[in-house]
Amino acid sequence: MQDRCQGYRLIRSSNPSTKPKKRLLLFDYDGTLTPIVKSPPKAVPSERILSILTKLSQNPSNIVYIISGRDQEFLALHFDRFKEIGLSAEHGCFVRSPSTTEWKNYTEALDLSWMQEVLEVFNYYTERTVGSWVERKKAAVVWHYREADPNFASFQAKELQNHLDDTILTKRAVEMILGKKALEVRPLSINKGEIVRRLLSTFDEAEFVFCIGDDKTDEDMFKILRKVSGLPTNRDREIVTCTVGPANKVTNASYHIDGTDRVADLLASFVE
Repeated sequence: MQDRCQGYRLIRSSNPSTKPKKRLLLFDYDGTLTPIVKSPPKAVPSERILSILTKLSQNPSNIVYIISGRDQEFLALHFDRFKEIGLSAEHGCFVRSPSTTEWKNYTEALDLSWMQEVLEVFNYYTERTVGSWVERKKAAVVWHYREADPNFASFQAKELQNHLDDTILTKRAVEMILGKKALEVRPLSINKGEIVRRLLSTFDEAEFVFCIGDDKTDEDMFKILRKVSGLPTNRDREIVTCTVGPANKVTNASYHIDGTDRVADLLASFVE
């Protein structure tokens, strides 16, 4: 992975605004377009990011998607005004294409009965961990502990992981994702990598692909893009992947950038 300064320059040198290409731009939300905050509902996009997204989405050469773990309601609340931006909620479970209002549900054929089992386990640990809380999405359940006592919450999180490993994860088609002070259980067959795979096929005219994210769920996107970048069908595509974080971070992305303020600078360069 390139170091911060060199990687930043290289991505800027790939600035697609100077090239007459169709561009597929894929952005994670939390930790990328907006900083991680203690209370997730307060992680709202800044005016600068909204301005940049406005300009990017108004350029007909751009195909812009926000690919997030957030639910449909949150994404619609903050991005519904951007009719030209595609939205992917719950790591690819629900997708709204640009210029449409309909959400495609990729979980319709899945058995989601496991959610009640997971919810009961999460509630058990929530009752015993002050400051933690449970978020129930349409196709996933999340245990948040950012506002709990750090040491005790970390201990409880490990206990919860072991509990799930010994029970639900061994018999259900689900996976456990360890986020930043959050533990999520979601369908095994759907992730951000799968939605990226679909988008590459749908928008096969895109000659430039840029993808940026900050956590483990975004690694699914980076893996797919790294895999397809070497295929003959993508020989004429320029694919750039970037993780948000330190230079020593283990990642499948090609480059890294230090923080969300740098992300804003980088995305602004795409519209200069």
